[in-house]
Formats: sequence, C-alpha cells, structure tokens
Amino acid sequence: DPRAAATRRGVAAVSEFTAPLEVRRLQGCGDLWVTLRDVPYWTGCQDDIDLPLAVRCTTCYTVPAGFETDFASIPRAFWSLVGHPAGQYAQAAVLHDFLYRTKAVPRKEADRIFIEAMEVLEVPAWQRWAMWAAVRVGGSAAYGGGSD
Repeated sequence: DPRAAATRRGVAAVSEFTAPLEVRRLQGCGDLWVTLRDVPYWTGCQDDIDLPLAVRCTTCYTVPAGFETDFASIPRAFWSLVGHPAGQYAQAAVLHDFLYRTKAVPRKEADRIFIEAMEVLEVPAWQRWAMWAAVRVGGSAAYGGGSD
C-alpha cells in the first residue's frame, strides 16, 4: 500500500490512485497502448480524517477507459537511465499524458501532479526528479506550446 509506506517514511500521503492500470497494446501502432478501465487519481486530500476520498479530497482526475497513451515519450537511449516507459511510473505517465492532451490543468500543474503521482507510486526520488525535469524542459511542444 503506497499510502501506508509513505506514512511510514514520514511523507504526507495526500493523493492516491484508486484503480490499477490495465492496458492493451494497439496492434500496428508501435508503442501505443489503450486503457481498458478508468484510472482515477485523487489529490488534495486530508489525511487526518477517516472519510471517503470524495469527501476528504479536493480533486479527482479520471483517465477514461479507451484513452490512448505511449506511457512516456522517452527516447530508447535513455531507458537504461530512467527505466522503461511502462515501468514503475506507468500510471503517473498515463495520467500526465491525459492532463497534457486534455489541458485539464495548466502545464506547470500537470507536471506537479506528475511528480506527486510518481511519489505516490514510490518511484525513487532521483528518477522522479529526472522525469519531472525532462517534462519541464521538453514538454512544451507536447502540451501545445506555452512555458508555464
């Protein structure tokens, strides 16, 4: 349980994914995958109260079933450094793809949610920061412009 582990580490676990990521590779589309079920991510949660997420959290972003993703647009040359795009941070990468494609939040907020979601998934700190830095430096074109 990532929330319990984060609490043991002394990190405020204030966000969480509430469904596993289930995907299927799209035939004939290279590294493109499709989600098979909704993937909800709750954020802005109060941890000090025992209430349902819908009550104690401020926001839920739901990646819908049928959403197409490449997980993370990482050149193969860097996979040995940060891991395979469908690795430990896969749910965070799919959420980030969704936030960028829909522009549900400004780019800077999408990138903040990405690093937060990777922490929830217990991605090592060095890897989180490397991935975050990469999207801050190279994500403007994917978002559709803008430097926020």
